Amino acid sequence: WFAQSPAGKKHYLAGIPMPVLVVLLRPLGLLGGTSQPTSLHLARVPALDCEFEELSLAKARRYHGMRLEQAEGCSKDGRRSVLLLSRVTTGGAFDGRLAEGDVVLRVAGKAVTRPQEVERLMEKHSRSGEEVCWRVLRSKKEVEAQVLPSVRATDGTSRLLVFLGIVMRGTPRAVAERGGPVRPHTRPGEGLYFWHIFPGSPADTFGLTAPGWLVQVDEDDTPSIDGLLEIIHSGRLKGREWLRCCTMDADGRQTVKALQPDAIFWPTVELARGATSDDGPKPRWSRTEHSDG
Repeated sequence: WFAQSPAGKKHYLAGIPMPVLVVLLRPLGLLGGTSQPTSLHLARVPALDCEFEELSLAKARRYHGMRLEQAEGCSKDGRRSVLLLSRVTTGGAFDGRLAEGDVVLRVAGKAVTRPQEVERLMEKHSRSGEEVCWRVLRSKKEVEAQVLPSVRATDGTSRLLVFLGIVMRGTPRAVAERGGPVRPHTRPGEGLYFWHIFPGSPADTFGLTAPGWLVQVDEDDTPSIDGLLEIIHSGRLKGREWLRCCTMDADGRQTVKALQPDAIFWPTVELARGATSDDGPKPRWSRTEHSDG
């Protein structure tokens, strides 16, 4: 998009390339690719379980052992650069096949110099589900890696818990794949991840900030929604004037806050989404209020 600052002068701020939008919109049936649009929670889109950065051919030759004939084979459209894998998603389709620091020479037998070219080649093979051959430089040696195309679907939100005004769910896959320390509560679907705190709630009043994970209430660990509900139903929190809540941020730093429960205005509420199917009705949400003991 554009912003006019100062008045009358267009200044480019940011934008999303159209090829990226096309890849996302096609599985939803919004480009005429399917007879009927697909629900967002059922759509599956091709994705790369890695990130790239550009590396000049000069640096590839100097630091990664690229030979002259390899550099000539990678040079195309006047571009004098190659792709370097800067990050591989833990647990993704590329994990164990490719490694951070690999210099990409060819994908499916074709030289690539842009991430979009890799995406198109992998998307083409995702329809058949066949492995794709990547030729990379690793530790100054040329190696081949057979990689399966990755297709992603939303992990959705099927269950929420509001506790002391903190909105929590299992850790989303996108948050788990962001990098940083891997702990049991940061794995996809695990832990109590919160990203929103209701204004005026006990958590907001006493200075709790999002995002993060709720890892402990008093002396009890909170590994999941069921784990916290078990603590609540056991009665261990009943009649308590203050609760000591321990949270952790993405870097593993802990914060302890004393929060005052308010069962009248801020009860513990669970929201659950019903099962869905391709031809069935839209999912319905149910609300359950949980009390101590």
